[in-house]
Amino acid sequence: MSGTVFTRMVSVGRSTRTVKCRSKGMGPKLINRLVRNAAGVHPLARNWTFLRLLAGRLVTNAGDSIYYVAALWLVHDLGNSTVYTGIASFLILLPSTLQFVVGPLVDRLQVRTSLVVTQAGQALLIGTIPLAASYDLLSVELVLVVIPLASLLNQVTYPAQSSALPRAVEDEHLSTANSVFNAAHEGVNMTFNAVGGLLVGMAAVGAVGALVIDVGTFALAIVLFAGLTLPARTRREDAPDRAAPEAGESSAAPNSLRAQIRAETRSYVAEFRDGISYLRGTAFLGVILPQIVISFAMGMLLAVLPAYAALRGGSGLYGILLSGLAAGALVGSIAAARLDSVPYGHFIIAGSALTAAAWIGAAIAQWTPLIVGCFAVAIAYPGGNRVLFDTLVQTVAPEDLIGRVSSSMATLTNVATPFGSLAGGVVAAAVGPVAILWIAAAANLLVMLYFLARSSIRALPPVASVERRDERIENF
Repeated sequence: MSGTVFTRMVSVGRSTRTVKCRSKGMGPKLINRLVRNAAGVHPLARNWTFLRLLAGRLVTNAGDSIYYVAALWLVHDLGNSTVYTGIASFLILLPSTLQFVVGPLVDRLQVRTSLVVTQAGQALLIGTIPLAASYDLLSVELVLVVIPLASLLNQVTYPAQSSALPRAVEDEHLSTANSVFNAAHEGVNMTFNAVGGLLVGMAAVGAVGALVIDVGTFALAIVLFAGLTLPARTRREDAPDRAAPEAGESSAAPNSLRAQIRAETRSYVAEFRDGISYLRGTAFLGVILPQIVISFAMGMLLAVLPAYAALRGGSGLYGILLSGLAAGALVGSIAAARLDSVPYGHFIIAGSALTAAAWIGAAIAQWTPLIVGCFAVAIAYPGGNRVLFDTLVQTVAPEDLIGRVSSSMATLTNVATPFGSLAGGVVAAAVGPVAILWIAAAANLLVMLYFLARSSIRALPPVASVERRDERIENF
């Protein structure tokens, strides 16, 4: 065969390969044109490792959304009481408070192994529910046992994916890759919360059928993650040696998983104390303490959503309401970028008032589009405030304390949500689900009045105007 041989460097994931091409006549022009066209495609779109991770992310997000909607609705249907949905919501949310323990586990396991094992474990656990239903053995107690175990396994999934991302893409594309992951997370949550509600509401599918579909998403995720190949971790120069112990050494060496988790726990407690110590006397504490009340109220709302949806429209409305919450949070976080020039004190006062008004509207409304709109508006301010408040902390706090301060504040607010769910289920059993919306509105009104009553909070400057160790924030 005659012709000219051309070589071109082609990107494949994080590596490049030399490809030889034999052609005649117009070969060089054709190949050059193909190279120019390929250059116009973003490198992430040609990175198969990243694309496999992203596909796995999309599938696991879809499965999580369907599982959350179907499981809570099933508990509502079987238990016929908000007490049970409150317990279920508590059991789903509580494992997220143990994230600090997951880190050492993720660091020691292979990413592919951890992802495949957790997906398989969740598939087996959730599969017991349809299996029990087929033998007429399904009970609310079984669902309440499965829920926390599946949720606990799920705590490994997202940290493992996050730890894989820097190894899958080049450093200069890491920010874009994270943005794509986050956008995919929010978009899939919005879509599949609604899909989960529709599946649960379909007579031919129902909550049990939706969980069968959910098991299918875990099976697909296993296939995607099983084929994942990543470069070896880059070992830090100061990292401890994790080689296997020599003969005669105890297996309970200081670098064992148990010792590492104990060390991680002690470190977490110490960092929490450091964070709280810094927060004292700053504006951060004056803002975050009322947010604990809001987080508690939000937990109450999550617990009674199935009962409220049943009262206003059924399981289909439940999924749509969850989608409305996700959409509102997304819009709020996007809008926050344009609000950093507004005085922060004015922003949180107006936001609290708007959220209270939205919950009042949701408590009164009977028309479904208006209800969904009120839910979206009610969560828009918390979504935007999270972005602005995080920016405030990252800008003002000492650089060596940012992680500890953020972790301490997250602990304070996150712990309140599951316990709010527990309380919300009990209270709603006595006064009804609509009353919980009025309680949420009252909580936001009280927070607004608290902010109004403190001149130092009213005078908080725009986020865009603050600087490192800003006295207007630290000397509060």
